[in-house]
Amino acid sequence: MFERGEAHTYEKESFIIDTISLLQWNILYSEPIDHIAEFLLQHKPDITCLQELTIGAPGQTVHDTPAYLAKTLGYHYHTKELPIVGTDGTHMLLANGIFSRFPLANLKSAWINDPADETGDFGHEYRAYIEATIELDDGKTLTIGTTHMSYTHRFESTPAKRAETDRLLKLIAPHKANYIFTGDLNALPDSYTIQELGRKLQHLGPDMAEKSWTTKPFSYRGFEANTLDWRLDYAFATPDIEVISSEILSTDYSDHLPVRVAVKVPA
Repeated sequence: MFERGEAHTYEKESFIIDTISLLQWNILYSEPIDHIAEFLLQHKPDITCLQELTIGAPGQTVHDTPAYLAKTLGYHYHTKELPIVGTDGTHMLLANGIFSRFPLANLKSAWINDPADETGDFGHEYRAYIEATIELDDGKTLTIGTTHMSYTHRFESTPAKRAETDRLLKLIAPHKANYIFTGDLNALPDSYTIQELGRKLQHLGPDMAEKSWTTKPFSYRGFEANTLDWRLDYAFATPDIEVISSEILSTDYSDHLPVRVAVKVPA
């Protein structure tokens, strides 16, 4: 079910820490990557989960944006590349990524939507879940998972999206403790996706009434959006994770706003 990943690391450090900060953000494939680096350097989260990283994308000044960010931040990282067609018809290679100032281990990835399945409206799109375990030198560990789920028209529920959700839930199910899951889920708070995730994990906040998309005009197949009226980005965790704070940050970069949480690491 899982594919194993290769660790990308920089100088190893030792960490003994009780709380960590985590930032979830779809950075928008066309956003200049130096803008994203500037924002992350300003906020300095311990762990960052990103979607729409690019490799060899037209218009980006950097060929490999995950490697660029990891080097700029001085973080360890784990990515999964996937081919996709953008809403403007552009073929590109995107990636989900986990970036951490802590060492990473047990790197995994798995398809939650595979074109080979040929199912539903989005059977032609690759969507992947990635996972890594953070190792702390005081013996604590914390597993992080993230994904970027398929877009459906106006974020409506479809059989294909429900099937994709069910695949994701099977990957999450084994985690009973010390686990955080984030992502751009392309799903509204009252959707099957979010409701089912809420049955398995606790929502870390902020309140689902707070919006994370869109800060830039969006137009695709008759759906027009140009105001901050939608919640698509989330952070969940197993019940043992204690939430210290959570907020949606403001930025002019990307069409999504970042979700930042601070949590206490279980013993």
